[in-house]
Amino acid sequence: MSILETKTTFFGLVPDPSAEGIGSWSFTMLMPQLITLLLTTFIIMMLSICYYKRVTKLKPHEAPTGLVLMAELIIKWVEQQVIDLMGVKYKKLTIYFLYILLYFGISNLMGIIGFPPIATSYTVPLSMAIVTFFGIYYFGFKYQKIGYLKRYINPLELLTQFVPVISLSFRIFGNILGGSIILALLGSLLGSIWANVPYIGSVDLLSAMIFPFLNLYFDIFSGLIQAYIFAILTIAYWSLELRPTKNDDERILKVTKHQKTEDISKISIESEVI
Repeated sequence: MSILETKTTFFGLVPDPSAEGIGSWSFTMLMPQLITLLLTTFIIMMLSICYYKRVTKLKPHEAPTGLVLMAELIIKWVEQQVIDLMGVKYKKLTIYFLYILLYFGISNLMGIIGFPPIATSYTVPLSMAIVTFFGIYYFGFKYQKIGYLKRYINPLELLTQFVPVISLSFRIFGNILGGSIILALLGSLLGSIWANVPYIGSVDLLSAMIFPFLNLYFDIFSGLIQAYIFAILTIAYWSLELRPTKNDDERILKVTKHQKTEDISKISIESEVI
């Protein structure tokens, strides 16, 4: 194989059309979503670098515009979602949930230009769901300590522990894969119908009129919605384990009593003034 042919195969990512047997094998034949995954990672890196460059050049008295403004709006929105469900203490997890939205959102949007979404490979949503699964146990043991194991007194709890993994992974996998299958079947159907129309030509006008609207739904609307649902369910699963400890209850009780004392003193002062 020449140097040019070696570069064309790109280290096994692109299949070699001139090879036969095992020599024609490539990673993209085994998992075509690998190219989408690499491109998605590259796009996220470029967006992060561009955002960093723009922010460093922004002066303190300048108002953010363009990419910086859009990024700050999205970051603030995701951060507020985390704070509402998990509290201010865990707003640092905004980066992880922002990555989930970008990771699934951008890869699903790439389906518009013909790349298979990474969620159509079950290994991707499964690996992300496993991270959520371990996060549940992390927060459970952190806040409930050894008492977290009390739930396993009921044997049925052992069966329900894997529900979050199955639910999260199959939800996004099934929705995105189902949309791709529907588009493929509908494309074949419209192509076969148009092929039987005489004196028209080989251009499939039916697909050209119908597919843009379907792509808007399956690749943009449905893809972004599924990315949001995956992120928000992860936050919800983790927030369920953030049960207040005894020290937290005592602190809240003290603050409440202090606030009541201040309110009573204010009322007494106002009554004396009147």
